[in-house]
Amino acid sequence: MSVLKGVTPVGSGSRGPRFARMAIGGLALLIALSAAMLVPPATGARAAIGITKCTGSQTVTYTPGLTDQPREVTVSGQAPLLECVSSSDPTIVQATSAFSATGTFSCTSGTRVGSRRITWNNGDTSTLSSTSTVSVNGAASLVLIKGVVVDGEFKGAQWTGTFAMFSTKPLACLTTQGLAGVSGPLTLSIGSL
Repeated sequence: MSVLKGVTPVGSGSRGPRFARMAIGGLALLIALSAAMLVPPATGARAAIGITKCTGSQTVTYTPGLTDQPREVTVSGQAPLLECVSSSDPTIVQATSAFSATGTFSCTSGTRVGSRRITWNNGDTSTLSSTSTVSVNGAASLVLIKGVVVDGEFKGAQWTGTFAMFSTKPLACLTTQGLAGVSGPLTLSIGSL
């Protein structure tokens, strides 16, 4: 009993409550840090899709050729994307892209559905679904593209693109064979800010 006589209880005196609060606060911080360490970090593109923008040129083949009259057409193409900037994956600076699609359209209108595969310079790939709509803006026939990344890097992200088919309507659109192919600038954007 004489040993316990000199011990001041934790709750008494001016220092007791302060030390008790510090101990409880420290314990709460330790628990929070431990819980954070137990939650695995997000991996892959789902962690932070951010935005990835690329520019390049695209070469497209139409089978059969595009005419002024809408008809069923199969489209395939290649696009070197020579300048890419990605807020979520800084290793991406370039890519190559290949696509195929089918639909009913002409040189100036129509919609097609297809898929695109992008191979990034870092070795990763992305597979994208796409719906393309041809419209005329001034003297240019533009292909407006949108879709979702269905596999690979940036999976789940939405994407958009713009392809300028030509600056003036080519005479080939007026023939029965139609326009067999074109090349033009392509811009592509994956994700959102």
